[in-house]
Amino acid sequence: MGVMLDAACPPTCQCDQFQVNCRNADLTTFPKALPLNTRRLHLNSNGIAEINSLELNLLSDLVYLDCSHNRIAEISRLHFIGVVKLVYLDLSYNHLNRIRWTTFGPLTNLITLRLDNNQNLSEIESGAFSTNVGLREVNLSNNALLYLNTTSLRNLEGLKAIYLSGNPWECQCTIADLSEWMYENNETFPDEENTLCTLPKSMVGIPVSMALIKIFDICRTPLGYFDYLFFVIVGFAIFISGIIAASLAGTVMVFLEHHKLFKDDEEEDIKQYRSVRTTGRFTNISL
Repeated sequence: MGVMLDAACPPTCQCDQFQVNCRNADLTTFPKALPLNTRRLHLNSNGIAEINSLELNLLSDLVYLDCSHNRIAEISRLHFIGVVKLVYLDLSYNHLNRIRWTTFGPLTNLITLRLDNNQNLSEIESGAFSTNVGLREVNLSNNALLYLNTTSLRNLEGLKAIYLSGNPWECQCTIADLSEWMYENNETFPDEENTLCTLPKSMVGIPVSMALIKIFDICRTPLGYFDYLFFVIVGFAIFISGIIAASLAGTVMVFLEHHKLFKDDEEEDIKQYRSVRTTGRFTNISL
């Protein structure tokens, strides 16, 4: 088995049973002709700019992938459709700038995910980890994150550690959920003390986990003169509208009542007229 793997081993890489080591191999592109039974693939410390989804998805038994310290700028769901057994993924020290909510969708067995030290990574879409139900460790430190939607992460029952330090967290209203989560579950955040606010100026250097009260103060914006004036005008308009509506309703009711009385009088006159005519007819017959 070892001979077959060596025969299929890419140049400048070292292959052992179920493992391919291309660390520091001066690669600029994703290697081709990888052994199909590879379980551990080390591609770290190269100059790879793009993951070849076709080559990677042929490795259906892959459980460990290290692509750290490269120049990878983009990843998508298509890169991971065929490697659903993956439990360890390291994409740290790359040029990623965005993680879409579908990117890691196929990786339902993922346990450890490293996305740290992507200095351009400023956005992780809501739901990006919703299918990674087995995640235990996520490293998002030393990126460019100002804000993080916590919904999908909160639902990960097995999550033991999430690293968030080294990001320029903007401690405004949008980060209130993260601040509350960190305060209530600080054991889940090993670098909690170093996860600091960088904006606004009044909160620079304050741990995100301790910023919740000040964040609420910022979010409770006091009403100004024009705000009160607006409420007064709206209230007055509603009051006048109520009076007009009540007046119209009263007028309609009076009209209907008069109409009913008039109709009742008219019906009474008709009855009397018919009675007189009937009485007169019988009188003429008797004569």
